[in-house]
Amino acid sequence: MLAELRIHNLAILDRVELFLEPGLNVFTGETGAGKSMIVQAVHLLQGAKASEDLIRTGAPAAEVSARFADLAPEVAALLADRDIPYEGELLVRRIISREGRSRGYLNDQAVTVKLLGRVVRELLHLSGQHEYQTFLAPENHLRILDSFAGLDSAGQQYRTVYQRWRQAQRQWQDLQQRRLNLDNTRDFLNFQIQEIDRAGIRPEEEEELHLEQERLRHATKLWAASRQGYDLLYGDKQAVLTRLAEVRKSLDLLARFDPKWAGRSEGLQNLALELEDLAFTLRDYLAQVQPNPARLEEIEQRLHLLQRLKKKYGPSLEAVLAAAAKAKEELAALDNLADQEAALRRQLSDLEGQVRLQAEALSQQRRRAATALTTAVEKEIQSLAMPRARFLIEFLDAVSEDRHARDSASLPGPQGFDRVEFFLAPNPGEEPKPLSRIASGGELSRLVLGLKTILAAGAGINTNVFDEVDAGIGGRTATVVGGKLQCLARHAQIICITHLPQIACFAQTHFRVEKKVVDGRTVTVVQKLNESERLQELARMLGGAHISPTTLAHAQEMLAAAHGGGSGCHLPTVPRQEPAGDLQIQK
Repeated sequence: MLAELRIHNLAILDRVELFLEPGLNVFTGETGAGKSMIVQAVHLLQGAKASEDLIRTGAPAAEVSARFADLAPEVAALLADRDIPYEGELLVRRIISREGRSRGYLNDQAVTVKLLGRVVRELLHLSGQHEYQTFLAPENHLRILDSFAGLDSAGQQYRTVYQRWRQAQRQWQDLQQRRLNLDNTRDFLNFQIQEIDRAGIRPEEEEELHLEQERLRHATKLWAASRQGYDLLYGDKQAVLTRLAEVRKSLDLLARFDPKWAGRSEGLQNLALELEDLAFTLRDYLAQVQPNPARLEEIEQRLHLLQRLKKKYGPSLEAVLAAAAKAKEELAALDNLADQEAALRRQLSDLEGQVRLQAEALSQQRRRAATALTTAVEKEIQSLAMPRARFLIEFLDAVSEDRHARDSASLPGPQGFDRVEFFLAPNPGEEPKPLSRIASGGELSRLVLGLKTILAAGAGINTNVFDEVDAGIGGRTATVVGGKLQCLARHAQIICITHLPQIACFAQTHFRVEKKVVDGRTVTVVQKLNESERLQELARMLGGAHISPTTLAHAQEMLAAAHGGGSGCHLPTVPRQEPAGDLQIQK
């Protein structure tokens, strides 16, 4: 229950403190007095978008706070999950600053405006002229039906499976596109692999071939140089090694008579062995540098092939080999697609079966709930001075658009197989028409009140705010609406803003909203009325500024009639749906 509402610096509301009571709380006042700003304050607590224009001129910020008592277990659990302290009451606060910042608090703990709005919407429901569009729009009718039937949880379960199914469908489409792309390139991939494999590439061979190519190109020079070196060292009569042998004989003679030369002779021997090894190496090299035009042509052709492969597949031979490996992987992937397709086909079939089964179960339960909702709505609106009105819920196939029939081959959509639309025939002899084509605002007001009354029975929300529920009605119908609000207030706290005395007279608590000028500035004052003041306010609403004994007597009569005795009013019973098929319905 909303026990207290405080508004500070919100437009013309300078400082308003409201202490609300259980039952029916009514706000009345002249047009423009500021009643709509009270509704705006509730909107802000529910997370509505705020702007600097809402802040009172000269004030740095606007603030709205509310104190709720007797919280539902679901709200207490939500607070506990967020580690928000809670001991029987909840203080909700929102601050809007001129810098564009908006801050929210739950029991003085800073929270996001989104979380603040979510908590307040669990505690309080606001119904106003802006919400009529919700009831008029056909796209909202299925959600209203599901809410009435308690199918919110079941609908979420269905949407979860549906999204998995749609994701599997997208994966299937991607897989088919991959297959198409690979099929188109299979021959090309095979050609690439064969071309590279036939070449028999070794990553290091290009450098080796370039070296051999250089040797063959200069074979004559290399042969002559190596021959000359061999002859100078070993082959000629006056070769270096022959002369060194003579030098060694001289050193041996010296060493025989002078021991200091013994080491020199040995060193010369080692040098001679090294030169001899070099000479034999030059001799062997002669065979390797013989001119070979056929081999040179073969090398140049091989290098040309490697260069062509690098131009096609990459800057190096390693890149060419990597291209072949990648082509083989793509071909292997194409071969593996069959297994992937088989697994995904089985998954799609299973998910489609689940989606169809759950969609059919939802549809069956919706149709049972539609019958109950139709009966409940007709009962409500007939009690609201529309005694012979008829309310219908039309089922339209979400896929084929055909009413009352569904092609077995059709597939369900995000909400299942169904689309629904509400129809109303306010008067006897008229064909039911879509709600969007109802001309009378009064008829729409009563229908919305009836729907809200029914939905409130199953919503578990303790506080309902009705803004301008009297739009388009008056006289006897207004009295019936007032009685309906009084009935609803026996089960939940009702806050109602009205211009009609026929509704205001049913309130347990009456507030008057006035606009005054204080110190040169306009302010709105909200006053809780005692019995005498309430009588005066009802008389003003009946007769205007001039209050006569007749209007006072009429007001007294209205109050007496509104509170003259108990009634057997009660909230409509919301049917409990049983699960159908494999769909588990959580209540």
